[in-house]
Formats: sequence, C-alpha cells, structure tokens
Amino acid sequence: MKLVSRLIVKFWLGWLILWFIAFIIAITIAPKFSEVVTPGEFDFLPLNAESLQAERFFRQSFDKDLLRSLAIVSVRRTSRPEGLTSSDEFSEQDRGRLSDYDFIENILRIRLEQILIDNASSESESNNEPEGNNTEESKDVPEPVIGTVTTYTDRLLGQLLVSNDKQASMVLVELPNDFLDIRNVEIISDIEDLVYNDREFRRQIPPGLELSISGTATVGRDLNVEAVNSAKATESITILLVVIMLIGIYRAPLLALLPLITVFFVINIVMGLLATLAYYNVIGLFESLDIYVTVVTYGAGIDYCLFLIARYREELEQGTNYADALENALNCTASPLVGSAGTSIIGIGMMIFTEHKKFQQAGIGISVGLFLALIATLTLTPALLRICGRWAFWPNMPLEKPGDQPGWIARSSPLSRLLESGILDRIWNVLAAVISRSPGRLWRNFVLAMAPFAVIAIISYNDLSYGLLSELPDDSRSVIGTRALKEHFPAGTLGPTNVLLHNEELNFFQSDQVDLIREVSDQLYSEREQLGLIDIFSSAYPLGMTPQGLEKQASLDSNASGSGAFAAARRAATRARIMKQYVGKKQPLAEHVTRIDLVFEQDPFTSGSIEQLENTLEELKIILPEKLPGETEIYALGPTASIRDMKLVTDRDQIRVNILVLIGVYLVLVLILKKPAISMYLILTVFFSYLVTMGVTMTVFWALDPENFAGLDWKVRMFLFTILIAIGEDYNIFLVSRIDEERKSTSPVRSVLRALTKTGSIISSCGFIMAGTFCSLMAGTLLGMQQLGFALAFGVLLDTFIVRPILVPCYLVMLERHYFGRYSGLMGATSLPKNANRESTSTTITSTEES
Repeated sequence: MKLVSRLIVKFWLGWLILWFIAFIIAITIAPKFSEVVTPGEFDFLPLNAESLQAERFFRQSFDKDLLRSLAIVSVRRTSRPEGLTSSDEFSEQDRGRLSDYDFIENILRIRLEQILIDNASSESESNNEPEGNNTEESKDVPEPVIGTVTTYTDRLLGQLLVSNDKQASMVLVELPNDFLDIRNVEIISDIEDLVYNDREFRRQIPPGLELSISGTATVGRDLNVEAVNSAKATESITILLVVIMLIGIYRAPLLALLPLITVFFVINIVMGLLATLAYYNVIGLFESLDIYVTVVTYGAGIDYCLFLIARYREELEQGTNYADALENALNCTASPLVGSAGTSIIGIGMMIFTEHKKFQQAGIGISVGLFLALIATLTLTPALLRICGRWAFWPNMPLEKPGDQPGWIARSSPLSRLLESGILDRIWNVLAAVISRSPGRLWRNFVLAMAPFAVIAIISYNDLSYGLLSELPDDSRSVIGTRALKEHFPAGTLGPTNVLLHNEELNFFQSDQVDLIREVSDQLYSEREQLGLIDIFSSAYPLGMTPQGLEKQASLDSNASGSGAFAAARRAATRARIMKQYVGKKQPLAEHVTRIDLVFEQDPFTSGSIEQLENTLEELKIILPEKLPGETEIYALGPTASIRDMKLVTDRDQIRVNILVLIGVYLVLVLILKKPAISMYLILTVFFSYLVTMGVTMTVFWALDPENFAGLDWKVRMFLFTILIAIGEDYNIFLVSRIDEERKSTSPVRSVLRALTKTGSIISSCGFIMAGTFCSLMAGTLLGMQQLGFALAFGVLLDTFIVRPILVPCYLVMLERHYFGRYSGLMGATSLPKNANRESTSTTITSTEES
C-alpha cells in the first residue's frame, strides 16, 4: 500500500487530468439521464408476474386495447337536490340555455377528444422524425394509439357514469399507457389546463357546475411531477447542507470545497456512465434512480474525503511536510476506506438478485456511485490537496511544516473556539471513562431503552402502504379530484379489477353459457359483504348487479323490446356491444374467454383492496368447478392485481436481500477485520439498529397522522435495510481498524478506549454529514421519500452516537475483561483471563486521569 500511495502522490497531475477528461465526456458526450429512463411502475415486475401474464392473455383474447390508465373528469352540481341539469327541465324561455348534460357531450367531450388527437399527432411526428439517414428504422415505429373518451351517452356504459344521486357524472379518458408512463404527463397537463385555466372553455361552463380531474393517469402524472420536484429540491438541499457542515467543520472555505468538487465530479460521471449503459441497453434505469444515487453517493463520498483529510491534518500537526503527510494519510486510510466502501458496495449490490427490476437497478446504480466515490477519494482528492498545498487552509495558512507553527488552524468561529477549548475531546474522554467503569450496565440500559422500538418493528414489519394517493400532498389535483369523486361514486370505481376466465370447453357467446356466468356472478354477489364487493359486471350483468344497475338494465331492455325489425336490430346491436366488451374475439382463444369486472369497496391502490382481491379469487376457485364444466383458468388484471403482484414480489425480495446482505457484509467484515466472532456482533448491532429505526419511524409517522397512517411506504423497508446495514458498518470498520492500530502500543482494553476518543470527533462529523444528506430526501413532497429520508437520517445518527461509541466499545471492553467467562475467547477476546482484573483497574484509573 505504501508503493501505491507514493505513486498516487507522485503522479497527482496525471490523476487530475484523467478525472477532468472523464468529467468533460460525461457532461458533453453521454446521453442525458432523463432521456434513457424507463417510465411506469408495474412494468418493472418480473415477466412471470401474474398480472403481466393476465395483460398478455388479454391482448391475445380481445381486440380492444388494454386500458392501462384512466383520466376522469368529474362534473358535478351539488347546489340543487336534483343534481345535474338537462335541457328537458328548462322552460320555453330558457331553451337557449346550455344544460349540464349538453355541456358534457357537446363541449367537454369534443375538447377532450381534440387533446387526444393533438397529442397523438405530436407523438407520431416525434416518432417519425428521422435521425440522420436512419429512415428505415423510423418506418418500423408503431403509430401511437389514440385514447377514447366515454360519456353518459355511451349506450352500454353511459348509465354507469352518472351517480345515483344524479349530482355527478364521470367523463372517462382511456389511455393505453401505464399510469406512471411519462407520455401521460403532457395529456393530463393539457386536460388540467383545459379544466382549470382555459378562459374560453371556463366561460362555457354552466354557472355553479364544478369540474375536477382524477383517475389513475392523473395520480401517475402527479407522482411524476412531484418526483421531479423532489429530485430538484433534494439535490439543492443536499449541496447546501453539505457546504454549511463542511465549512463549520473545517473553517477553511477551500478545504471545505475539495470534498464537494470530488463528489461533484463523481456524480456527473456516474450519471453519464449509467445513461450510456442504458442507451446501449446494457442496464435499465427507472425515473427516480438519480435521487437515490445522488444522495447516497454524496453522503458516502463526503465521508470518505473527511476521513482522508482528517488523517492528513493529523500528519501535518505532527510536523510532516505536505507531500509526506499526504502519502502517510493515504497509506493509513486506504485499507479502512476500501473495506468500508467494499462493505457498502457488496451490501447494496445484493439488490441485483431481486426480482423487482427497480431494486436491481438501484443496486447497480448506487454501487457504481460508491465505487467511483472510493476511487475519487484515493486519487482525485489527494491531487486536489496536492495542488492546493498550504492554500487549502486559507485564511490561516501554516508553514511548510505546520507542526512547527502552533495555532495554525482558524479559531474565528464559535465552533472553532469550542474545538480549541477541548470540550469535545473531554466529552469523549468522559464517555471512555464511563465505559471503562461499568460497561455492562451502560450496554444493558441502552439496549433496554431501544428494545421497545425493535419490538414495534417486528410486530408491524409487514404493515406496509402500497397506496399511491397517500404519497401525494393534499393539494394535488388528483387528491382533490378523487375526494370529490368519492362523494358520489364508490372508491373502487377508480380502478376495477378485471378477471378473465378461460375454458376451452365453453363458448361464452352462447346464451346458455351466459347463464352459467350469471350463476357465477350471483354466487359472488351473494357474498359481497364478506368479500368487500360493491358491484360485479359481466356478460350477464353488463350494467352491474346493484339495484340501480338492474333498474338501468331493465330500462335498456324495455327500450329494445318489440317485434319489429328495428327493435330486433337494436337488441342485436346491444348484444354485440356486450359480447365485444365481455367475450374474447381474437382466435384461437376468442369465445373461450370471458371477462368479469369487480368493483371493491376500497381504493384500488390500498393494501386493503389486495386482501379483498385475494379473498375473491379464492372464492372463485371454489365456485367455478361447481358452476362451469371442465377446467377454468383465472387471470386478474388491473391496479389492485398489479399492486398485489408487487407486494408478493417485494416480500420475496426482502427475504432474499435480508439473507444475502447480512451474509455478504459479514464475510467482508471477516475478510477485513479477521475476527469472525466480533464481526458477527457488529452485524447484530447494525441489524438491531435497523429494527429500532423502523420502529421509531413507524411511531413518528403514525403520531403525525394517526387516522390515515396505513404503514410505511413499501420501498422504505428495502432501501432502509440495504443502505443502513451496508453503510452502517462503515463507522464500525473505522473504529475497529483504529483499535487494531492502537493495540500495537497498548493493552486491549485501553486500545478500545483510546480508539474511541481519537475517532469520536471525526466519525461524529461524518455521521452528521451523512444524516444531513439523507435529510434532504425530506425536502420533497412525496410521503414515501420523506419517510425514507427520516428513517435513513435517524438510523445513521443512531449508529453514530449509540451503536458505534457505546454498544460496540462496551461489548469489546466486557469481552477483553472476560465478562463472558470461558466463552470470551470464542467470542473474540484477545487478553488472557488472569490479566483481566489487573487491566480493568489500571484502565479505569488511566481513563479517569485522561478525562
């Protein structure tokens, strides 16, 4: 390592040039990160997910485009008990007045259809625009699918779009893209501008009529917008917090900028590298990945630089010249830095073994960021320190040998005077003395105080929120619109679940087969209260099974009654519409597939709807063999089915990652520290810290909103575990590495206490900076991001000020004093039992004197 350190310091200019070239390439040649990300949410599920299989089966069976997302414009009038106005109600003198229903059909519908046509045209022009001479490839780009607008005038679905109280009507804008697809953003924004900002359109709205927008596509648009805003806020807050903390620590502006310059180079190169790999389809990228990579790389990269610079200053204060001090600092910190980064990279990298592609991509992206941050700390930061020389410490620049010039560190700030007074050093010495006197009691008290939160985490471990509306702020368009819609329609209307039944022995076009579906629907509907069902739609009940739906169906049938040719044609047309909606058409499946739509009580994006869907599918598995001959395959698709698959996949991923991360980090610790038993204890402390953090986070966010708290966001558990376990061991590695270094000149117990006092300030500073970067996640408006930011920040502070300075030293002191009797040796003790009591007494006296 000495040779490597010498070469790095000797050829510092070459390293600087290499990093500068890589930076220029990243910001000029590499594609933009935003241009190569994959939009959507459920497309990141594995290909064998049941909901994706159901979507493929739907496309093979029906010629209708799969409804991937839905925008709803709700029109309501609550100022009159009769609800929406129609032209039939107006008197002769008001015949020229525009009714609510006429407004919906003649104005709103036309404007919405025009928006869809304009956006399809823009997308088509964008797809067909040739890049260079690549005209042949542009011909293969499929034409964009134009969505459809459905209003109350639709002969089959129209009656379902008017509420029972007649005060509201839904206008459905069906879109073929996933609800989080970035292509929906422009469409929803245009609809939003029309409804809320278009003055000409607003003048045409009948007085007293309220319009709002909601639906899955609107929710997805709001999530995308808030994610972008959160990313911008996070990056800005991260840089601001880091600058403030670094200047507060160093009291030298240029020295504070060096870690920032290092990480700034790393972040841009990482984003350019990831974007290039994604451009050539080597890896995939999801939209919010840059937030996670930026925050973790900033925190870890700054920490690595802090440890190097701290050791550099320590060497300078001993009187070493700048070049030798830098070489010595690199030689002493390289191994701990490599071990620390290696632990984080391997731990977080274990996410590549997950099924959910977002976690896979996060594992790759964050690991690449940490790796480059490590390389930059060992090469770019020394080059920057070398080129700055003594100017790095401006305005108080030392001599060529700083150790010969006392008081060369700036003392102008309150923090500087605090450090000069030695108060912080005395605090760490006092803590060392307390640990020396009663390590067992101190360890027990802190563990007992933390244990209740770990118990809360274990009990509530699977209480996760898969809701999307719950992530958004209350003033979001989709939240406001959904709240208005729920006053008139069931919550499940926002996203019904489609169940496909496939039976090769049946022809669902035939009337007797429709009667079989009627029996199945009747059986399900009879158990609606237990299953949480509001309504069921099928070929037997195209307008639903509620009393209102049956009444509408009877009205529709009566209008088509009669014996004339016109009545017969009308009945045939209605039946054709029903069959097209509920029976397959594409061969060879076609008539062997039918569809049943389920509307549940709960919002389709809540965990409660998942349980209702599972219970209903289990009930179907019991009913179908009794009602239908042969074997019937069941497929479920829709928002609830997709969220159900996401829950199943992430639950499996969590178990897999928990095992792999713990084993991987443990093996790295053993490789670095060469202490298997102590490495096991370090793993257990960080895992315990993770459980405590989970419990505290659950408690805090429940206390903030007891009525609406449904659990932590589903992403929090995975990211918190991998990041906290992997990065949480960094500080333990630095502490134990320093203990081994001190043990060369003193006894085992005293080496623990001395390492604690010497590393206390720098590790605490690193912990503050890491926690500060994670706090920046709370600057956004997405609840899941706020929960993750709080959890990571709290977890890092817990590791920094409880686990590393108390639980780990207390255990090591107890171990060296043979508190565990004959098992102490097996647990990692290095001192002999006969010297334990003598060392205990001398260490206590020494620690007290030092304090």
